[in-house]
Amino acid sequence: MGLLVVATGGQAALADGDPASDVLVAQSVFLPYPPPSTTAGTALQQEVAAVSKRGDRIKVAVIATPTDLGSVPSLFGKPSPYAAFLGQELGLWYAATLLVVMPAGFGVYDHGTSTSADDAVLKTIAIPGPSPDQLAGAARAAVVALSSAGLLHYKDRLAPSVYAFAQTVQPGAVATLRYAVSDDSGRAAVLLRVRDDGRTLTTVRLPMRALSPNALHTLSWRTPRSLAGKILQFCAQGTDPSGNASAVSCAAITVA
Repeated sequence: MGLLVVATGGQAALADGDPASDVLVAQSVFLPYPPPSTTAGTALQQEVAAVSKRGDRIKVAVIATPTDLGSVPSLFGKPSPYAAFLGQELGLWYAATLLVVMPAGFGVYDHGTSTSADDAVLKTIAIPGPSPDQLAGAARAAVVALSSAGLLHYKDRLAPSVYAFAQTVQPGAVATLRYAVSDDSGRAAVLLRVRDDGRTLTTVRLPMRALSPNALHTLSWRTPRSLAGKILQFCAQGTDPSGNASAVSCAAITVA
């Protein structure tokens, strides 16, 4: 069976020209640069965290200038189109309400479903000015209003994203098998297997745990000498707290 050690390793950077899409994969609030005051920023983050504690979901992007949009500055002043753009970018990792706040107004996206009720609530919220503090304050007020209206209830419908990486290992040595897993809930259980022509050599079941969606994880496995010259399979599958299971991702392990 071999030696088994599971660990979490370094970060896998996301290559994207839109800063909010990188930040919101792992966090729930994107703040502009320069940021709002600590008081305003913390108040918004605490309100979003309170929504999550109630079992609801929302992510918020506060956009103060075209610079905050990175490679898509043409969408500044267009909160609704940008919310759709950003929501689709996050679609592999997040499938609930996304709120965008700009000096020009609010935009909201909910994984392609109708947001007419959200839009009606947001029309009642004023944005007092373009400063980061004013935008963060408006964002907090919007989160409170959407939550009070019962519009942030969340039904988990997105399975985890899992990817196993191919590699070459030495017979008799401890191999470091790499995989990535993420889920919009931030938690998943993982099933790992090493297989040889349909025969399972090793099975590891990792319990439900918190995940960093842009981290690489590893399984250390001592490769039996008897497998020299073989091509094995390393397979990974994730399951989220709602029972949604990912597809099985398999990669070749070349024993040479």
